[in-house]
Amino acid sequence: MTSGYIQVENKNIYYEVHGGTHLPVFLYLHGGPGAGSYDFIEHQGQRLSKFMRVIAIDQRGVLRSDPIADEEPFGIFDLIKDCEAIRKQLGIEKWGIIGHSFGGYLAVQYQLHDPERVTQLLLECPMFDLGSSARSLITGAIKEYNRLGKDKMVEECSVALKITNPENLWNECIKILRDLGVHKDNLYVYGEEKQFFDHLVEKSGIPKENWERAGSHQQKLYQEGEIFESLLPRLNSINCPILLMKGKYDWVTANNQLTVFDNGQSNRQISMFNHSGHFPRFEEPELYAKVIKEFISQS
Repeated sequence: MTSGYIQVENKNIYYEVHGGTHLPVFLYLHGGPGAGSYDFIEHQGQRLSKFMRVIAIDQRGVLRSDPIADEEPFGIFDLIKDCEAIRKQLGIEKWGIIGHSFGGYLAVQYQLHDPERVTQLLLECPMFDLGSSARSLITGAIKEYNRLGKDKMVEECSVALKITNPENLWNECIKILRDLGVHKDNLYVYGEEKQFFDHLVEKSGIPKENWERAGSHQQKLYQEGEIFESLLPRLNSINCPILLMKGKYDWVTANNQLTVFDNGQSNRQISMFNHSGHFPRFEEPELYAKVIKEFISQS
């Protein structure tokens, strides 16, 4: 493993490289927005590096990368420019992309923007449309509130589902999930270790203020607004091989997103993880690596 910083537009972007130089190269794009790549490498770095060269980055403004100042303009396409700058500085002609959640959205945007540079997409519980993901998460929250016997919150969720503007819907979704408290974790993790990410943060040795950089990163993306564009109408224009890995109990990749993705094109595969929520890489780690290995060997 090697790690370091690459400077892009006067910002230091943290990166790690796992795997030999003879292996196919893949860039990992984390979700959140603002989650960082630490947990992915902890759970999959060693496994995946046996058959692929993984380059994992903390996106601009996140975790071990330089923070974003309040006055700085920042958006989706700045992240894509960062990816391209990193690719060039590392001397990579083409690479595949592994994207989780929002990272799946970013991976698709990158492929649409620079299709000649992206060989394959490996998408773990991707978000293609923030509005429908919000609607799906609110539907999941209704189940939780029903289980908890909180009828008033069930009613609030039902009202929220009538919102048509994706930005307003997402803002209401954030509020609803916040009000769920620790029960929110039931929407993301299927197994017993609901707070695995929090425990990982505690043991990481990375300062708390670094983890808190996620907030500014998120808010900047929401304010810029590109994140609210649905990519569903554009999925059919992607010609590279795509693997979509979906936890059976994941609420982020909404059913309508799965339906649009699964359009019968020969370059696409859906792998369902029957004992996972939003993090198959953590809940079914061996199967996760096996599915990826088989897909890239056949593509």
